Amino acid sequence: MLITGEHKLAIGRLDLSSINTGARKRLARKIVDVDNVYLLNLNREKGILLVLAVEGDTWKLIEDTAADPQKGFSEIYRESSIDREGIEIIVRAAQSQLARSPGRPAQYKDAQEGQEIFVAHIYEGKPIRQIAKEMHMSPSTVQKILNRVRLHVADDLVNGVLPLDPESGTYAQSLEVLRWAVKNSTGEKQDKYRTFLHSVLM
Repeated sequence: MLITGEHKLAIGRLDLSSINTGARKRLARKIVDVDNVYLLNLNREKGILLVLAVEGDTWKLIEDTAADPQKGFSEIYRESSIDREGIEIIVRAAQSQLARSPGRPAQYKDAQEGQEIFVAHIYEGKPIRQIAKEMHMSPSTVQKILNRVRLHVADDLVNGVLPLDPESGTYAQSLEVLRWAVKNSTGEKQDKYRTFLHSVLM
């Protein structure tokens, strides 16, 4: 019998009582081993959790899809290393999307889906088609959400909301986001991105 408890989930610290430990055995073991584990995002419909595990100077981004024995699905657990700046970019991008997109349909919300897509494509290097398949979306929907998040991240970099530190492990990805913004914008916004990127690279 599965132990349920995911109705208690909220964005914040995770403990064993707040997850379905029977369907998330690998995630449960991580929670046992690491004191500081936080929920970043929850997709109840797909059973996907996006989790941050912090152990000293080691930061792990975890995507966990619950097992579903009735459908014959095993738990899918993906873990990747990421630095503090990367987490800040993900969280701030999601927050800015939530604040700036009040009129978007509820089916695909950038604050929920965008951070997963951004991480998968920008940090993990996954192709759009693979992300679309994993998230049960069309490739065009994934691309549209990713593009919106990239532009908001570029704005936050230009405006100093997000740091741009050459010593950071995410510096190269941030530059690529800015380079993409230059190529995919027009007028004043394009000039703003280009001027900022030139100043960074001087």
